[in-house]
Order: sequence, then structure tokens, then C-alpha cells
Amino acid sequence: MKAIDVFYLESENVSSVVEKKIKKFKIGDKIMNKNGTVYEVHSFEHICRTFKDITGLVVHGKFEGDIVNLVDEE
Repeated sequence: MKAIDVFYLESENVSSVVEKKIKKFKIGDKIMNKNGTVYEVHSFEHICRTFKDITGLVVHGKFEGDIVNLVDEE
């Protein structure tokens, strides 16, 4: 799925990947960008109280691109 936006905070080496369908994700899930790099969802960041369904997935490292795929773990 396509992310709304991606923010990178260099001083803490974390990215916030802004998504609309946040209910699909939970802490500990693995997500992958279009380059195949896998990140673990560390926490959530609420972007706007008005739109409760728009939240940032906080991951360690620099998330590149705007495509987010949930990694299926077996």
C-alpha cells in the first residue's frame, strides 16, 4: 500500500511512515519498503486527533520510498 508521507528524524535514526489503515498493523509487525528492506514497527505516532485513522508507524532506520508492505511471517 502507498504511504501518505514518510518523515525521517536523523538525530534519533527513526522514521515515521504515515498510513491510513493503521488498524492493520501492530507493534512488532515487520514492514518492507519497495527496495526489500525490512523494518520492525517500534511504536505508533498519532499525527492528527481529528483523523484518528491517520497514524505514523515508527521504525528504526531510514525508511525510503512510499510503498509499505506487511511481511508475512510463517
